[in-house]
Amino acid sequence: MSKTVFLNAHSCRAETLKLFEKYNKQLLKEIRTERDYQIPKGYISWQQLSAITGLALSTCEVDYVKVDISAFYHSYRLALWFAQDAPLYCLSNSLFEALDNTNALDKPEVFAGWKPSLPSLVVAIPKGVLLSPTGEIDYIVIYCSEPSHPEWNFSRWKNVNIPNLTRKEVSFEWAAVDKGETVWFSGTVVTPQGDLIYDKQFLTNLGKNQIKNRDRDFIERVRNLVINILLSLEFCPEFTGEVLDNEVVQPKGFGNVASDRSNIRRPRWLGKNYQRKHKGVGESTHLSPHTHWRKGHWRLLEPTPGKPWKQSQLIWIEPVLVNG
Repeated sequence: MSKTVFLNAHSCRAETLKLFEKYNKQLLKEIRTERDYQIPKGYISWQQLSAITGLALSTCEVDYVKVDISAFYHSYRLALWFAQDAPLYCLSNSLFEALDNTNALDKPEVFAGWKPSLPSLVVAIPKGVLLSPTGEIDYIVIYCSEPSHPEWNFSRWKNVNIPNLTRKEVSFEWAAVDKGETVWFSGTVVTPQGDLIYDKQFLTNLGKNQIKNRDRDFIERVRNLVINILLSLEFCPEFTGEVLDNEVVQPKGFGNVASDRSNIRRPRWLGKNYQRKHKGVGESTHLSPHTHWRKGHWRLLEPTPGKPWKQSQLIWIEPVLVNG
């Protein structure tokens, strides 16, 4: 984690983005002319996310050895996401709640047979549900590395060259900047057997800040969420869906008709129609009188002959809200 990617550690992200907008109007105009995302209510706006992307594009070429490494990786990953025209998802509140209560950490072979199908993606988080020790997180950029796809590690957008950082193993990383301007970052290696390699006890600092126990706990929480998002995208395709016209903030004015604008984009839903599982009092003989989550998990199954591995090896045992 770090607090050095933005300009003033004592300001908030909104103030920094406002200042960035003032001095980088041409860059932001080019970004927004090329891509204009219509994002549902209750999520980070494209005005803010495009400004964060602009800051990333303007700093991703910096020599990361000389600067804060977590700040660099955030810029690098977000710049790659934009340059590669990778997808944007909006995670529904109900699926966020379920994935947040599904334990995917320290589970042997939880990624057995997993092959990333996307180099990167951005997931918009519902407002007010994911609070770090220093501020709210409303988006996560996720990057997947696959040695058989070296082209995933670099790109170019206009005159911005995004450097090539080669990875020799299958892995995934996530990064975000919260509203308090702290950069959060974590990476995990996936073994050929599907186990996850990440030593949280070894991690004492990332960037220029010392990591405290509460920071480690939060990083573990988000890492768990990211694992569940990646598994959901691969094994639960029914969770994805289109964002409809009545779900976004429509542009106003005669010159802003969506059908006449070729740069209009829509994110994809992740879990739009997902409904949480719950049990009430009297449905079980082993219920606590207090409302609590019965944690979910992923179950590894033996492959079924003649079926693709995605349909036969891993199933989600959903969490249940008891007495909810």
